[in-house]
Amino acid sequence: MDNLLLYLLKVSLVSMVLYLTYLLLYSRDTFYRRNRILLIGILLVSIILPFMKISSFFPVDAADVSTNSVTVLIASGSNIGATVSEKITSFDLSNFLLWIYFFVAGIILIKVLVSLTRTYMIIRKGTLLDNGFPKVVLTDMEYPPFSFFSNVVVPRKIYEDGDYLEILKHENAHVLQGHTFDLLLTEFLIPFLWFNPFIWLIKRSVILNHEYLADNITIKGASSVKEYQYKLLNIAKYQMNTPLAHNFSSLIKNRIIMINKKPTRNYAALKSIMILPVVAVLFVLFSFKPESNTLMNGSQGQLFSKSSESEITKFVAKNVLYPLEAKSISDTGKIFVVVKMNKGGVIKDCKVITEKDKVKVPILEDIIVVAYKSNSTSVAKSDKEHLALKAESLRVANKLSEVQIPEWKDKNVEFAISINFQLR
Repeated sequence: MDNLLLYLLKVSLVSMVLYLTYLLLYSRDTFYRRNRILLIGILLVSIILPFMKISSFFPVDAADVSTNSVTVLIASGSNIGATVSEKITSFDLSNFLLWIYFFVAGIILIKVLVSLTRTYMIIRKGTLLDNGFPKVVLTDMEYPPFSFFSNVVVPRKIYEDGDYLEILKHENAHVLQGHTFDLLLTEFLIPFLWFNPFIWLIKRSVILNHEYLADNITIKGASSVKEYQYKLLNIAKYQMNTPLAHNFSSLIKNRIIMINKKPTRNYAALKSIMILPVVAVLFVLFSFKPESNTLMNGSQGQLFSKSSESEITKFVAKNVLYPLEAKSISDTGKIFVVVKMNKGGVIKDCKVITEKDKVKVPILEDIIVVAYKSNSTSVAKSDKEHLALKAESLRVANKLSEVQIPEWKDKNVEFAISINFQLR
């Protein structure tokens, strides 16, 4: 679950950086074909890049490849009930967020499918005027002209007025260039990336660029560019937009601005390569991972998934107690327990270490055990050897075989748990 959230966050960050680069360098150019490639490339790179993992050339010590980003806090002591110290019910925020994510994603996906069905029904209920390629369909519904795959749909009223040839040429351009495939890609990505505002902006830019492409082809053969612009404004009176298709009247203001814009000079095409360093930096940031000097049975990288780490630390948190003997002498400290586990979750050995520098295996997230000082605290000095704390840590570590973790079912693993005993 945590891995999915992390992946979605990375996709959002990559898409944000790449789209802002597009807006800054390319969006005002008249190289529409290049911009189409860039926009689709932004979507694909954002999805694929976070999946890529390449080991770094700079090794780090395995003890530093720890996941101490989350701390489990435990209250334990004589002034708190035993049930509190032995059993902790935690609210899993990541699972809650994922439920919200899937709920909203489901609603948006259903909406996309409904829109797809409505578009198909408009085409099916229309009258086939031309069975060639593209197919021309007349509709009695009050929609602006639109195209979808190989179909061009024209309202009967516009057709009967006899002034639809330029509209037809515009929609034919959408069909011949396969713009529907780009549109569907963005539509079906939105349900899974709905929380990312940049995916919505990318969709808008994709549609807008499609219109620029089609307009550019249409005005080359138009008798009057001004008349074509007036036609755009006239078609804009249709209030109902087709649910999932390229509408002739969409984004009128932007299209008129670009129709009247002077073509970008050819040397500006050199800017196309400027996005490559940005992609390279993102690749380094999100795809490279530190290479561990300590190999776990010949394997490298992360030892446990986030969910497995969570299960291990939750188990320790529910079972560890602050030893009364340690509280009585105000003994505190951080204890590391190195756990060697054979296949099937059979514990081979548990060893206590008090200094982090001496731990040469991956360390899981910190577990902090907090207790109130006992009223009968002894005046004796704190135990420098932390014997009671070590014994409690070993007791809990030796029970880890009770946890069902996928990673140690099929292979031997070696890792360390970190328990920090504190008094208040």
